[in-house]
Amino acid sequence: MNPISLSPNFARILLLSTALIVSISTAIAGGRSGERNLMDDYLQSKTSVNSSASSAFSQQSTLINNNALVFNRGATSVDNDDFDKKFSLAKTLTNIRNTSNATTNSSNAQLLNSLLKTLNVDSKTNGFVKMDLQKRAQEASLSGLVDNMSPTAIFNRFDLSSSSGQHCGEYRVIYHKNNGGRFFLIFEAQYPNPELKKGKAGCFAVADFWKEIGGMNKTEALAQLEKFFYQGLEHKGVQLPAAINFAHYTHGTGQVRSNAFINSPWQLREFKTDINTKGEAVFVADSVKSNPLAELFAKEGSLDSDSLKDLRVDFIRDFSGYVDNLLAPEKRATNPSSSDIINGFGLENDNQYNEFQSDSSASDNTANAKNTNLKTIINNKLAALNLSGYNAKMIMNRAEAMSCGGCHQNSNGAEIAPNVKWPPSKFFVHVDERGNLSPALTKQFLPARAALLADYWQKTVDKTVEKWRFAEVDYSSAYNDFGGLHNALNYLNNYAFATLKADGSITAWGASWAGGTSAPSDNGYTKIYSTATAFAALKADGSITAWGQSDRGGTGAPSDNGYTKIYSNGWAFATLKADGSIKAWGNSKYGGTGAPSDNGYTKIYSTYVAFAALKADGSITAWGDSDEGGTGAPSDNGYTKIYSTAYAFAALKADGSITAWGDSDYGGTGAPSDNGYTKIYSTWGAFAALKADGSITAWGGSDDGGTGAPSDNGYTKIYSNEAAFAALKADGSITAWGGSDWGGTGAPSGNGYTKIYSTWGAFAALKADGSITAWGGSDTGGTGAPSGNGYTKIYSNWSAFAALKADGSITAWGGSDTGGTGAPYGNGYTKIYSNGTAFVAVKADGSITAWGADPGGITPTSNATSD
Repeated sequence: MNPISLSPNFARILLLSTALIVSISTAIAGGRSGERNLMDDYLQSKTSVNSSASSAFSQQSTLINNNALVFNRGATSVDNDDFDKKFSLAKTLTNIRNTSNATTNSSNAQLLNSLLKTLNVDSKTNGFVKMDLQKRAQEASLSGLVDNMSPTAIFNRFDLSSSSGQHCGEYRVIYHKNNGGRFFLIFEAQYPNPELKKGKAGCFAVADFWKEIGGMNKTEALAQLEKFFYQGLEHKGVQLPAAINFAHYTHGTGQVRSNAFINSPWQLREFKTDINTKGEAVFVADSVKSNPLAELFAKEGSLDSDSLKDLRVDFIRDFSGYVDNLLAPEKRATNPSSSDIINGFGLENDNQYNEFQSDSSASDNTANAKNTNLKTIINNKLAALNLSGYNAKMIMNRAEAMSCGGCHQNSNGAEIAPNVKWPPSKFFVHVDERGNLSPALTKQFLPARAALLADYWQKTVDKTVEKWRFAEVDYSSAYNDFGGLHNALNYLNNYAFATLKADGSITAWGASWAGGTSAPSDNGYTKIYSTATAFAALKADGSITAWGQSDRGGTGAPSDNGYTKIYSNGWAFATLKADGSIKAWGNSKYGGTGAPSDNGYTKIYSTYVAFAALKADGSITAWGDSDEGGTGAPSDNGYTKIYSTAYAFAALKADGSITAWGDSDYGGTGAPSDNGYTKIYSTWGAFAALKADGSITAWGGSDDGGTGAPSDNGYTKIYSNEAAFAALKADGSITAWGGSDWGGTGAPSGNGYTKIYSTWGAFAALKADGSITAWGGSDTGGTGAPSGNGYTKIYSNWSAFAALKADGSITAWGGSDTGGTGAPYGNGYTKIYSNGTAFVAVKADGSITAWGADPGGITPTSNATSD
């Protein structure tokens, strides 16, 4: 198909990377890659336990479902308009440009055109061999694609994580052309290991993030996926970078692929991000991995060039090793299942043999090999493994299935082992423009990936920092991670701790009346939630057990199962099922009764004494204390998120307009009448809303920050405590307002701060060098901050701070009776948790040290896997 000639200019200059193409290993459509990955490890571990390996993946993992693996338009409860907005092609291209080291600005259209221009090139060099390319003039001349392509699906390819832990797989966004011919772009970001020193165990936070995505409703999942792909986020103490980044598609990492149908034949190509000689971010054409030239499988012809003959000799020399890769399932087990075969082999050929295009033409189908030398090599391998019933054609079909053309069409139904056929695509794609998935995905690839992810998660959770898994919200996270205490999805327990072990059993300690005793004695729990003085634990089957103060939700939990998540205010719990129905229990006045009887709800929010539930259409139903937000919710729809103070709600629409209700002294009235707001923050009694330009509008109790907001713009985030706000700009400067005794005055005058933390009445700001400045009430941590640097994170409770260094040492200050003194000596601590009056620090081995007010009960001292 591609005549080859020797190129006199074989030195390829790469402006961004000195990595040669031959060193790149990239996953292809069928799921295999040129390096050992976690799927290899998983299949090997299966056969180590059972050498017959007869079990299949057809029984879907109970721990991981397809929602954790794919998010596709058209699926039940997916809002396509919201998907289009959150994952627009323009947004993706902008992220790539903004994260590059380009010295010359370019537009999204220019970046995309750099890709399209390569489709009009008639040759390209791989190493020192020039390969002819089909010119695709119609596709090269496409215009307006930035605004004429929509997101089709998002795929989690954690299974492609490096076995060595060098990276954590690929995370893919697929786009399709909306009209005027079929054309797809696939952005396949190779994700860096966020905790590289831990090896493949360092990918645990990534795996856990996707596992939790699988348990969310579609609206909530899409919001979290947007953060993962575009902004990055913190997941259980681990910072996960944004997936869409120039560096994640460049030489030696991930790639972008086109799947084009406008010219004939159907064709797939591959690209990398780079910087051109003008200093602009561009896409450059790259070889298509696992796609050796079809001519290498053919007999030598009289018109073959010398360079093609030499390349074929080298290919035949190396082919024996490639056959070993293709026969990996049979080498692992004596009787591999069809699923193990389909998901368990690869070609993994050296890149010097790859071409720059893969298409649907018969001449590109390597399964039609005529080279008898290759067949002899295969037959010798089959004989050595005593694989009766196998033949060379089956193994050549495997090689074709690993190519793009094969996996997408040519190999559909091809026999790859006795009575085993390659699963079909969906007419050249594995997900079409409407989001429909191919049989290959639904029946083979997704079940295998789910089983692997569940296996990795279950095995790695025992080895991670979280030997103990505390309640979903503690005091520190409630104040520091949600933009206000009452914006947290659960209320913190003030006087007790409860933790999960790896087997799902629970240990609790602290005030007995607040849940420090009477925790369930069985195991299998997956998460713990809390009110102010009670806990509720959820199992994988969706059943719930509650304990603690009875009029705060410690009794009355539902006896059925099928619940997916639990929400809470200070006095009651409300739990959601997959169908969006709600069951509540706890104090009857404050939301324990009165929950709506219909379904379709996607998320629940709360004040201290009321709930508000949101549906996919953006309509709201509220219940609980009628004076404090339980009544008065807006009757229209289109709301996307709800925020709260102690006794009022504020709901945000997609256009950035706000409706508030509840106690007028706490922000229930006075919301701004304009739109364009992107997020709302809160203190105990006031709201502060941020616009895209960084301007702020506040309302609510004047003593709590409802007045005094800065009049300039450029702010990027707002932090709060009980009665004051502190807003941060991109340069790290801070402006505070609200109660002066709570830190509304006294903010540092310099810049360079990266994050602000708070207790009930004080703030502590952290710089990039790990130095800390505190202000606010002296008895709540506003004075006494350490003078050194090197701190990486600050935790807090009611009136004390505890700062952690990279070496795991801790410094505390603030209220002496709540943990401002008494922090443990030594280092090695990895995370700190808190309730209202005490801290608990955990080491990697699971050992625990507590300090602060004596909560009562016995604090566990041994690690979670040994007791």
